[in-house]
Amino acid sequence: MATLIPAIKGKLGNTTFYEATMRVSDLLSSVTPPSDLDEWANMGLEEKMQREPDMNRIRDKLVPYLANNGDRFFGSIVVLIWQGSVDFEPVTEFATKIPAAYKGAAPKMGFVSIDGGKLVVLDGQHRYLALRDIRDGKHVGDGANNIVNDEVCVILIEHESDMKTRRIFNTVNRYAKVTSRGDNIITSEDDGAAIVARRMLSADQPLADRAVNGKPVSLVNWKSNTLTKRSTQLTTLSTVYDSVELILDANGIKLDPATRPTDNEIETHQEMVKTVWEPILEGMPAFGGALADPSTIPGLREDTAPTSLLFKPASQLALIDALLRTGTSEQGKLKIKEAVVRAAKIPTWSMDADMWRGIIIKQNGTIDAGRDAKRRMADLLVYLIASDRLSPALKFGIWKRFNIARGHDVDEWLESDGEDGLVEDLPTPVEGDTFTKEDALANNA
Repeated sequence: MATLIPAIKGKLGNTTFYEATMRVSDLLSSVTPPSDLDEWANMGLEEKMQREPDMNRIRDKLVPYLANNGDRFFGSIVVLIWQGSVDFEPVTEFATKIPAAYKGAAPKMGFVSIDGGKLVVLDGQHRYLALRDIRDGKHVGDGANNIVNDEVCVILIEHESDMKTRRIFNTVNRYAKVTSRGDNIITSEDDGAAIVARRMLSADQPLADRAVNGKPVSLVNWKSNTLTKRSTQLTTLSTVYDSVELILDANGIKLDPATRPTDNEIETHQEMVKTVWEPILEGMPAFGGALADPSTIPGLREDTAPTSLLFKPASQLALIDALLRTGTSEQGKLKIKEAVVRAAKIPTWSMDADMWRGIIIKQNGTIDAGRDAKRRMADLLVYLIASDRLSPALKFGIWKRFNIARGHDVDEWLESDGEDGLVEDLPTPVEGDTFTKEDALANNA
């Protein structure tokens, strides 16, 4: 029995296509993913034409989004008419009364009749498999039971040759533009961290635009994840987002980016983030000067400036991480304002300062924005800020990581009781005594 689908006929280059809508239940019953076709695998087409489905992405992102979001939406699924006979019958062939205004468009509207063959997902396999998992009861959500009645847009293309089909698949995937991280933060209405990050830029919030000489000045670059040397912006939206996750995590809160928190929860999370960013911006003199006159930021960010690391996104996150950790009972039990006052006493944040070498500054003098580097800098900052409140064991661990990062064989030196190899003392903290290599030997005894 032939499959009949209402559609609009179109042509792009040499390719005729048919655009239609299908109920999800009909799509799942009549269309097949390539991974389910034995003949495709035998012909080698699956390996050449279709990516292996990412089941983690389907299970963790697409399925929860579709099952839980009443505003769910996605673009067209491209379906290949595989080895079937295709016939298009426009409405002009059976409709006797078509108003003159519609006669120009009517020949493109009609019904596609597909006899034999199979309908195969050419692009949109992950969306298809997510819909199928929901239909099969693999996820429970507010919209899971009704999703089979949804309608999705489908573009039907007839298989003419293996070469042409592969070329279409390759083109659709190669030139599809993946949204940037910044775009996702700006547009997401489900990711609670993104919502809070955006609100940090609102009026009366710590990172709101400032008026300088009567003109609004943005403190946050939301178009890019990096800052140029000439940028007069303090940080990036991506950094604000990461700081939100750090701050909420420190308060025992883990957000599911696919599930929107309640309005009350968002307000609570926003206040948590504000109580960290606000004292940092108000308590660090370098930031105070920058906010008063953002035109000075490029100079403050210069590699040789004594404030340079404070204006680099990676080290900003390390600072926030350290300040949060010094508030815990194990690492200082300092209130955020007191911790900031101490951080302001650190003598230099220059990228040229020796104490940052190997920690967050690479051997070539550039900043290391990797996760491990940010963690190393946060460790060192915890010591610099709260050395007088840390246990010897905790300082010993920081000392080991500091020396290892700077290329020293710590284990060999300890095993020889300080006779073989070289190690360094930790830098002088703002409060308390310096943790020396002699202290390390004593702690290791």
